[in-house]
Amino acid sequence: MHLFAFVKRKEGMSREDFLRYWHDVHGPLIRDTPGLGDRTVSYVQHPAHDNDRSGFDGVAVQEFASWDDFLAMLDGPAGDAMRADEANFLDPSSIKVVFTGDDPVVVIPGSDGGAS
Repeated sequence: MHLFAFVKRKEGMSREDFLRYWHDVHGPLIRDTPGLGDRTVSYVQHPAHDNDRSGFDGVAVQEFASWDDFLAMLDGPAGDAMRADEANFLDPSSIKVVFTGDDPVVVIPGSDGGAS
């Protein structure tokens, strides 16, 4: 199962500060915190392109082995720490989330055999 989270930086934060915090603070928090990183198969941050006009600053893609692993990540002190950290750099009212299954449809395969 994959989670795609379309994110915006909090008001008053520069794009550079947002990207630095997202990459250097929030990413390691997810990776290194028991109950977060061990529940996540992968976590990839995709900053928005400089020419993007969507209004979003990036997309976070997280893969989980199961829906139960995702729910367990949200529960308890680790989930509380993650949400508290998000308040340091994200506009929580603007986050849009899409959950997908594990059967993507590849219309044009990339040079790596499917993902590009």
